[in-house]
Amino acid sequence: MHLDNILLHLCNVMLVYAITRKSCFLAGQQVLFFPFTAAILFAIHPINTESVIWISGRTDLLACFFILLSVYLLLNRPLPFVFSLLSACCLLLACLSKETAIFFLPAAIAIPLFLPADPAAVASIGKIIRKHLPHGMVFGVVGAGYLVFRRFAISGGDQGIARVVSHVAGKESADLLLSIQMIFKAIGFYTKKFIIPFPLNFGIVHVSEIYIPIGLSVCVCICWFVMRRRSLSCFFLISALCIASSTILILLLRITWTPLAERYMYIPAAFFVVGSTMTIQQWRYYQCYHKYLLAIVGVFMAIFLFGTFTRNLLWKDNLSLFQDTVRKSPGFMPAQNELANALKEHGQANEALEIYKTFQMRDDVINSQYAMMNKAGAFADNDEYAQAREILKRVLINPGRHEASVLKKILEINKIQLLRGKATSTALYDNNVTCLSRLYEITRDPFYQYRLGIVHLHEKNRQKSLKAFTIVYNTAPHEAYYYKPAEKLMKELAK
Repeated sequence: MHLDNILLHLCNVMLVYAITRKSCFLAGQQVLFFPFTAAILFAIHPINTESVIWISGRTDLLACFFILLSVYLLLNRPLPFVFSLLSACCLLLACLSKETAIFFLPAAIAIPLFLPADPAAVASIGKIIRKHLPHGMVFGVVGAGYLVFRRFAISGGDQGIARVVSHVAGKESADLLLSIQMIFKAIGFYTKKFIIPFPLNFGIVHVSEIYIPIGLSVCVCICWFVMRRRSLSCFFLISALCIASSTILILLLRITWTPLAERYMYIPAAFFVVGSTMTIQQWRYYQCYHKYLLAIVGVFMAIFLFGTFTRNLLWKDNLSLFQDTVRKSPGFMPAQNELANALKEHGQANEALEIYKTFQMRDDVINSQYAMMNKAGAFADNDEYAQAREILKRVLINPGRHEASVLKKILEINKIQLLRGKATSTALYDNNVTCLSRLYEITRDPFYQYRLGIVHLHEKNRQKSLKAFTIVYNTAPHEAYYYKPAEKLMKELAK
C-alpha cells in the first residue's frame, strides 16, 4: 500500500519536471537545470513526508496528479479548446479524489492571462478574455457540475458548503477581524514552511502572531507581482495560494482534528517550487550570481534530504511519532490519546493509563469522544469500572454523532466486568437495559432488541423478554443469524 503512494509521488515529481520544462520553453528558455531543480526540491521537500508516508495522504497524491496533468494540458500557445476540455476533465477527477482541488478552479480559468503572448501580437486583457471565453465556460460548467454532484451524491446534502455559509453569514460566523488575522497568520506560517520547513510536527496547534505581518507581506508581494507583470511564474505562485486557501477554511471551520498540518501543503508545494524556480530563472541578475545561487540550492537540497530521511524514520513507528508530537505540542489531546494507544500496544499499560488520566473532554477538538472512550477503556482494564462508566456518562451529555459508539462502549465495559467476576448480571441489569433500549431507539436495529430480550431472560423477566423477541420476529430480516433463535424463544415464552 505504501508503495502505491511512493509511485504516485514519483509520477507527480515527473509532472513537476515536465511542467517546469514546458513553462521554460514557452518563456524562451531551453535550460534543463531549472526543471530538474524544481522536480528534486519537490521530491525531497520535508513538508511532503506526511502525504507520501501516511496511507491517508493518498487523496492528496491523487488530486495533485490530476491537477498537475490539468496544468500540463493548459500550457499551450495558442490554447486549443479541446485541451481546455481535457484539462477541465482532469480537474474534475482531482476534485473527486479530494474536494479541496476545487480551489484550483479560479487559477485554471485565469491561465490565459498568464500565458506568454505571441511577440508579434499584443492583446489587451479584455481581448484575451473574449478570445478564451469558451475556456472559462467549460471550467465554470465543470465546477458547477461538481458542486451539484456533491449536493445530491452525499447523503444528507453537502454539509461542507452549509458549514461555510453558516460560518460566513450564519450563527457560527466569527469575528471578522479575528478571521482576517487567522488568514494572514496561516499564509505567513505556510510560506515559511515552504522555505524553512523545520520544526516538523504532526500536530500543529499553536502559531506565533509574528506570522501575521509575514502573511500580509506575502499577499502584498503577490498583488504587486500580478500588477507589474503577468507571467507563468506568477501564475504558479497564485495557484499555490489558491489551493492553499482551502487550508484556511479548515482552520476557520475546525473541520479536522489538526487545524494546521504539513500534509495540507502537498499540492501547493508543487506549484510553489515551480513558481520559485521560474522566478529565479527570470531574474535579471541571475547570470551574475548563478554560482552563489547554485551553492544555496545545494545547501537547501542537503537540508531537505536530511529532514525527509529523519522524518521517514520517525514515521516507521507510532510510538516514536506520537512521542515526538506530544513533545512539540504537549497540550494536543488527540496526540496524547494516540501516544497512550501506542504505549498500550507496546505493553506499557501503566504509562498509558497515566496519560489517559491527564486529558478531559473538549468540545473544540474534533471527535474527542474517541479519546474519552479510550480513556474509559483504560480504566476498565485497570478494574476501575465505576470510573469508566462515569467518564462515558459525561461524554453522553454531548456525544455528537458518537452516541451509539459510546453506548456500545458502556456495554463492552459491563461485559468485561461480568466476565471477570467483578459484578453480577443483576447488578448490571438496569444499565444494560438503558443502553440497549437507547441503541434500538437511535438505530432501529432489531439486533439490540434481541440482546435486550436475552438480558431480560437472564433476569427471569418473561414478559419484557417476550416483547423484545416479538419485535425481532416482526422486524428483523429472516436471514439474520439471530432471527431463528429469537423466533424459537418467542414461541417458548408465549406458551
